[in-house]
Amino acid sequence: MTVDEATQRLLALLDSHSGSLSGAIVERDEELAANRETVSAAAHALATEPGITATGSGNTWFPFTSIEKNGTSRQLNPAKGVSRA
Repeated sequence: MTVDEATQRLLALLDSHSGSLSGAIVERDEELAANRETVSAAAHALATEPGITATGSGNTWFPFTSIEKNGTSRQLNPAKGVSRA
């Protein structure tokens, strides 16, 4: 799994959970859990994007207690590895 793929997966989970995602939900996802370092890097990158708020320090491998979309529709541009609002 690449960082871009992990970011896409995190964004898809955000969308399927009404824009709010707990670290526990991420950690229960088998595919993401199998790629912990990559997913952690993707979460850190996603947390720096406009329209995304990451809070807390995760108690296990996922670096945050929650990630939220702040009303912005976001899409990942895989060719550049960045998301755009």
